[in-house]
Amino acid sequence: MTQFPPQAGQYNFDEPQPKRSPRWPWILGIIGGIIILGCVGCFGVLTFVGANAPETSVYTGNRVPQKYIEIMEDVGDLQPGETILYFYSDALMDIKDGFYYVSDQKVVIYSEVLNPPLEVIPFDQIVSLDLSRDTSFLVDSEIYLELTDGTTFSFPVSSENDGDVKFSDAIEARIN
Repeated sequence: MTQFPPQAGQYNFDEPQPKRSPRWPWILGIIGGIIILGCVGCFGVLTFVGANAPETSVYTGNRVPQKYIEIMEDVGDLQPGETILYFYSDALMDIKDGFYYVSDQKVVIYSEVLNPPLEVIPFDQIVSLDLSRDTSFLVDSEIYLELTDGTTFSFPVSSENDGDVKFSDAIEARIN
């Protein structure tokens, strides 16, 4: 029997075939690379948010960052000579999403979900105050204000370092 050389596309069983490298190292390498890039990306996002977001606690008036004071002057009705006693923002990045402060003259509620977003409440319009306290780290306490015209406003305040109690005590002291 005569052997003919294999034609294109035919397999020659007599010749040793080159060994193919397994594919699993490549697949594991790609999956590992995706995981590493994802972790680096998440770390970068968390670092950016942590550096630019407001604190999760209530600021005392002397600790409010200047950039927040400028925003309060623009949209929050902070007047020259007015003293901020306590400030809190429940926003993730931009405090314009929601901030609340008590000054020596009034309570201010600013929230994008309100219409209009700004509520300025002088102390003489507040009939009663109720603090619904939540001491968990994940959920804010809530301050409820009843006004002389019968309307009620509420806003969140962090309980971290008893900021909610200090915030409500500052209002309570000025309405009594």
